[in-house]
Amino acid sequence: MLKLRTFSFVLLLSGLLPVYAQSCWQPTREEIEGPLCFLSSPLLEGREAGERGGKIAAEYIASMMMLYGLKPAGDNKAWFQNITPEDKTVSYRNVLGMIRGIDTARYVVIGAHYDHLGIQNDSIYAGANDNASGVSGMLALANRWSRNNQPPPCNLIFAAWDAEEAGSEGSHYFVRNFTPSITSVLFYMNLDMISLSDPKDTLCNILETGILAGDTNIREMVERSNISSGANLVLDFWETEDDGGSDYVHFAKNKIPILTLFAGLNDDYHTPADTRDKIDWEKMLRIVKLANGFLEVFLDKLR
Repeated sequence: MLKLRTFSFVLLLSGLLPVYAQSCWQPTREEIEGPLCFLSSPLLEGREAGERGGKIAAEYIASMMMLYGLKPAGDNKAWFQNITPEDKTVSYRNVLGMIRGIDTARYVVIGAHYDHLGIQNDSIYAGANDNASGVSGMLALANRWSRNNQPPPCNLIFAAWDAEEAGSEGSHYFVRNFTPSITSVLFYMNLDMISLSDPKDTLCNILETGILAGDTNIREMVERSNISSGANLVLDFWETEDDGGSDYVHFAKNKIPILTLFAGLNDDYHTPADTRDKIDWEKMLRIVKLANGFLEVFLDKLR
């Protein structure tokens, strides 16, 4: 098992950012490129849930959260939330870090799944877009909010989910077992495949934007944040109640407001061709900017 103290090399992969005033923060390619390239490297063997590469990925993500000053929010005040499904021979683990807020009884959760498809037919499914991109965006947001000049109005949990490709088992377990209660979660943001566009999106401007059915409040905040953050993406809204193929589903089933961000479905989806050389860094940065802008607007309403 790799130990957190052995991950000193993360300092070479991801630089520390200075403190930014709220609404002035700009993510950099250097910040998102390091984690994305490491997580999608052949060393991690496609990050299959429960396998060696997935465990290395979890250790790396925890080390980044520690580096950024988050507090562990997993089992027994550790980084990991361990999951042992009754019908599986492997175990999974979510990686959870927290920034304590002024109101410690309420939570906002920002999540992205880190697992992928492993090795199949001697080919590594690197999963650069799916979903090393989402994890890298989540970590950039964790870094930004951990360095804010004041605590957020409520607790912020940054979550790297395991076993999404096996049916969103990691996020499902979190929702079922959250203490004190899942009703204390005010909002969930999901980042899943945020770095490649649908081939029909020739200008690479469209952002698939999922919200709960009828949630005009979240929609208005997203539209406002898209402009104020300078992201200026074309927002393609769609609504969900309790269906879908990513980790937002289990929050939506509990009527928790959600926002799920997705750059579009492309031909490399679930193939060995999903590699880091295909990444659209500019679009990914714009999506992370919008995500941060939304958090600023949402959290400001809680103050």
